[in-house]
Amino acid sequence: MNEIELFGVINSVATLISILLAGITLVVAMQMKKHTRRIGWFIVAICNALGGLSFQITAEAAPPESSGVYTRFAYFFYAFVAPVFGIYFIETEREEGQKWDGYFWTALHSLLAILVCIISAYSPVSYQAYVTLMMQFSVVLVMLLLSSKSIRASMGFVIGILFPMSTSIIGMGVPGIDITGFGLTMLLLFVFFLYQMDTERDLMVKQMELSNNKVSLLMDQIHPHFIYNALQQIALLCDEEPGSVKEAIIAFSGYLRKNLESLTNEGMIPFSEEMEHADIFIELAKILPSKDFEVEKRFEITDFKIPALVVQPLVENAIKYGIGMSTEGDKILIETKLEGGYVVIRVVDDGHGAKTELSTQKKHKSVGTNNVKTRLKILCDGEMKINRSDSGTEAVIKIPETKARG
Repeated sequence: MNEIELFGVINSVATLISILLAGITLVVAMQMKKHTRRIGWFIVAICNALGGLSFQITAEAAPPESSGVYTRFAYFFYAFVAPVFGIYFIETEREEGQKWDGYFWTALHSLLAILVCIISAYSPVSYQAYVTLMMQFSVVLVMLLLSSKSIRASMGFVIGILFPMSTSIIGMGVPGIDITGFGLTMLLLFVFFLYQMDTERDLMVKQMELSNNKVSLLMDQIHPHFIYNALQQIALLCDEEPGSVKEAIIAFSGYLRKNLESLTNEGMIPFSEEMEHADIFIELAKILPSKDFEVEKRFEITDFKIPALVVQPLVENAIKYGIGMSTEGDKILIETKLEGGYVVIRVVDDGHGAKTELSTQKKHKSVGTNNVKTRLKILCDGEMKINRSDSGTEAVIKIPETKARG
């Protein structure tokens, strides 16, 4: 076997392996449940690489007089992997919280891609084409080093870039060896595994944060001080209203049971179940000697799901720190509706608790609302806002309809 035949075998084997790896990666990426813009650009990049590989393997099998045409088309596809990869990196940084658009880098990558196409149109596998590809990924490397929020976090990208740069150097140094597609495939494969690792790590962090917040909220709700006060009030009922004692004990035990059951709810629960929990607290608050109040419900929709323990703490705050701290307020409204693609839940009171509550009470209320916000964001991409005014307090929960009803 002479040198030309050996190089042909190396090129063919590298291209076939690359097609197999790129195809598997594309299938896995397409089947991912959550398709962000970031993974969308990755799919475009892997499709570009696959397009180039397909033309390259065709060129290897074609007669010498026509193989050059297929090789030209291969490099047209290869040329645009770097610009798309640059956009993928920009989306990665944007997801991490860095606010920049990257128009300059995208434009520079695109200009170099056009230059590769022009050079390849005249001499498909020339020294100049490899030099331009090397320039492309050198610019990508500079972008990674200058624009990354954390060099350490982007080290995986930097290592991945070394693959196409190395294959370009080999192409320049050893005429006849053309494994550019292999270098691009290894880059994308390496980056995809990093993406999967990042996703798994983020998921673990979110699960840990979710678990910690749920336990914190439950401990805050089943607080010894609250249990002591509730039992003391029930004891007073034995002398003042003996007929209400049984009802109060049943309501109190139901409240504790619902809180403990919430520990096992890892995901979303029907809205009706969450309202059962809220209703038990309302019943308990009305039985124990405190302040008379009314609860109005306006439910336009009920066939949706929410995280456990998001409505009940807001109702509790409205009773304890809204009307409970006011000499005038005595009404609470719980409302649900569909608005602009979101399921909206409102808990409104007409009290003035913000003016009179103590600092310890503010801290207690803040723990509950912060936990609600965190779990809404993690479990269903929801959000909560608190609006305070002289006429009372309004807590508004918004959950994307696709999440609430999906």
